[in-house]
Amino acid sequence: MENKVILTYYDVWENVAEETLWIDSLDNKRYQIKNIPFFAPNLAYNDIITVEEDEGSLYFEEIVEPSEHSTIQITFFRNETIEQTIKDIESLNCSWEGMHEQQFIAVDIPPVVDYKKVKEYLYQQFDNKILDYKEACLSETHLKNLR
Repeated sequence: MENKVILTYYDVWENVAEETLWIDSLDNKRYQIKNIPFFAPNLAYNDIITVEEDEGSLYFEEIVEPSEHSTIQITFFRNETIEQTIKDIESLNCSWEGMHEQQFIAVDIPPVVDYKKVKEYLYQQFDNKILDYKEACLSETHLKNLR
């Protein structure tokens, strides 16, 4: 059964904001995140979470089991670089979600991907003034890749 969960967080201007994510029900208040978070920090695809119900809506409570996926948020400086960068990200075995006609994507990095290679690529693109990125959620697995 597909549901949506509402996450409340502080945006870059320290304003309270909300993001809605798709979740699958596992059991007894436990749900699995089924899309890549765009803005909410410290969450990743396939994390297992608990929720609280309030007036028919589900609200994020806590992570009970990290998935070991990581989430990177990318902002592009020029539209003409987006398509090639997305192809490059896919070639690194990462998936992404984007907003139509926006210069922003969220990237999922599965636990089997060596994050060091992804980070080297992102840094090179940043250095070439193609994009900027934020490590919104780095798993323990990917942190170990950097050591």
